[in-house]
Amino acid sequence: MLRISDFSILSQLSTKMLRHYADIDLLPPGFIDESTGYRYYYEHQLAVANKINMLKTMGFSLHLIKKILYEYDEDIHLMKFLNMQAAQLQEEINEKQDKILLIKSMIKHLNAQKESSKYTVTAKKIPQRRVIYLRAQIKQYQDETLLWKRLSRIVHGQNVRLSYPHFNITVFYEEDVLNQRIDIEVQKCISGDYENLQEANIKIEKEQTVASFIYEGNYNKLSEVNETIARWILDNDYELNGSPFNIYHISPEEANEAANLLTEICFPIKKKTNFIG
Repeated sequence: MLRISDFSILSQLSTKMLRHYADIDLLPPGFIDESTGYRYYYEHQLAVANKINMLKTMGFSLHLIKKILYEYDEDIHLMKFLNMQAAQLQEEINEKQDKILLIKSMIKHLNAQKESSKYTVTAKKIPQRRVIYLRAQIKQYQDETLLWKRLSRIVHGQNVRLSYPHFNITVFYEEDVLNQRIDIEVQKCISGDYENLQEANIKIEKEQTVASFIYEGNYNKLSEVNETIARWILDNDYELNGSPFNIYHISPEEANEAANLLTEICFPIKKKTNFIG
């Protein structure tokens, strides 16, 4: 037989834990010397101690471990409990993974807010203007450049006089996702009247109030900027009042590289109408 101190070393259970296990009849000592009160354990109880340690590590409660050891002595019963425990732990893992995804999503949102706090949105008026324009449906946004080249050829070929201050504007109408078409219009502000401008047309654009944001560099964070503008519109009690457009103060044609682009992103807006009924 083994003294409790030796059994503690071999089983890797503290004497305090062994006494607790004895109190709840999970692992009672094999023999107690009545004259001294010393506790002794049989060598074969080391296997029981190891099994307790293993089941405890798997997440089983001491109450359930006791049932497994003494009420269900067949391996088939142990297999049942192991499968149940595995299923429960997997469910906990799934719940924790969902929480991790939620936390990461919140971190991403907070980072986006932190980043967007550097963005300044203002309400301003774009004055009435006379424009020469081309409108077409393109397959991808990169094809916008082709429209600008066509419009520039018309302007230079017909000696169209540009206005001052001058705006290069792209208006974004509805996108036809089903047919993979993007409806856009490119405009240049001009002065004077002209005829026989081939496929180009001239019109007067009325004064517009817009939510405006000046964006420098390439467009890799454009979605964040649009989200910031949309949030600003809602927070300031505005609503959309027309198709969004970009004013290119330094356009892709003029910039040597993407980092030098300077774009004013504009969303036409109006104050919300509060009906009392």
